Amino acid sequence: MTILDLVFNAYNIVGTGFSIISGINHAIQHLCKTTAEDLFKESFDKVVKQYASDFADLTDPKTVEVDPYTFDNVIASLKDADEVEFIQLNESEKIAKITTLFRNCIIVPNHQLPTMDFERRIRPIIERVIIDFYSQLPFKQETFNQIVLEYIQNTTTEQANTDSMLLDFMREIEQVQLEVSERISQDIQTIKDDTEDIKQLKQTTDSDSLGTWGSLIGNPELGIRCRMGDFDADLLLETAKRANWKLAEPYNSFVLALGGERMNLNSALDVSVDFLFKLWKESILFRQKEFLTLGLLAGLTYGRNAHKVLNRLEYLIQNKHTLFLPVENSILRQIRNFQQIYPLEDNFMFLAENDIRLKGTRVGIETILYEYIYDGRPPEVIADRYYTPTLEQVYATLLYYLQNEEKVGAYLDDYLEYCRKVREEQAKNPSPAVVRLRELIAAKKANSDTSYTQIPKNDSASTTQSPSKNEQG
Repeated sequence: MTILDLVFNAYNIVGTGFSIISGINHAIQHLCKTTAEDLFKESFDKVVKQYASDFADLTDPKTVEVDPYTFDNVIASLKDADEVEFIQLNESEKIAKITTLFRNCIIVPNHQLPTMDFERRIRPIIERVIIDFYSQLPFKQETFNQIVLEYIQNTTTEQANTDSMLLDFMREIEQVQLEVSERISQDIQTIKDDTEDIKQLKQTTDSDSLGTWGSLIGNPELGIRCRMGDFDADLLLETAKRANWKLAEPYNSFVLALGGERMNLNSALDVSVDFLFKLWKESILFRQKEFLTLGLLAGLTYGRNAHKVLNRLEYLIQNKHTLFLPVENSILRQIRNFQQIYPLEDNFMFLAENDIRLKGTRVGIETILYEYIYDGRPPEVIADRYYTPTLEQVYATLLYYLQNEEKVGAYLDDYLEYCRKVREEQAKNPSPAVVRLRELIAAKKANSDTSYTQIPKNDSASTTQSPSKNEQG
């Protein structure tokens, strides 16, 4: 089994009429002058370096690396793997098997994790390696198509079947080109119409009355579009960029605008699907895409029947756009992750008005929120930092804050005010232990200041040795 067989079969991508796997391998060798194994290794090295910070709780991220010798041995061993057995596994089992194969290729010095825990930690990285590998396949479409067509012609024995296959393939290419051309024309016309509407509205609208939307994203024209009801995926993507691809303003306010009180469900679903299609084409970290997707789901389901909304969203994702299969699987996986933590309130214990904790732990939501909002730590790092909360609980806390920002924000402010008062009280009335510790520190500092001997200024004195005890006696 080659690396292309392994990766393609991981997501159930199979050839119809000819070998897609061999065709792409043939194309890679002609276009890139490199093998599929080399390309996969490049993706492996790049992704492991990008996500080395995930192991910050175990070792210095700078020391995390890929063992090239082990990697080459794993690649070589794939040729003897039982391909039939691998194909019969489901997708989750396939990814687990690939993770086991490449487990020892990632060097995390000094970690003491058991094998199963270590595989759990690196599995998301392996999945991202596979997706990155897909994205690095040749983009020179015309040349790529020609090479694949040549490959089909060279490997098909029956000329009649070859001609028929080539004709069908070319028709499909022409149809796609036609659809793309029509879509571009429509987009150009839409841009012209939007520009004209904005110009007309600017002439009749006071610049000080653009409303909250424009001020949130610092762009009056986008604010005008919101007031006109022209809320679309491009606008939502712009807010995500301005939030630095985090769950922060103005993205938070705009995803909440998709909720039941602000927009009808059909429009909200259309915007959401188009946004996800555009978001997953952006060159940002996978964890950012995943977290922004969860934030979108929190806004979309707010005030609605979450089960009904998510089912319709899944259907549209699978049918509205032609998504790259690993990307589609990643989005659907985030929907399933959201379903596991919904309703969000079920993840907490409401012990008192000023005491909300993550269920099954002693960690308060204020701890998670402070780490994310004020210290800027991503959810994965927060979950590893405190051990008892799961990553899903951290996600639930942040999404709960997104849906209830005013109430939870007041809760967090009360906590910070309480901490400030405690610090002031401790400073005014320190405990006896603190007083004694301060005295010891002050005494040690005073002794260190007077312990240095005076060095004579003349050179001769500076070289004179001190008399011994016998000489003094």
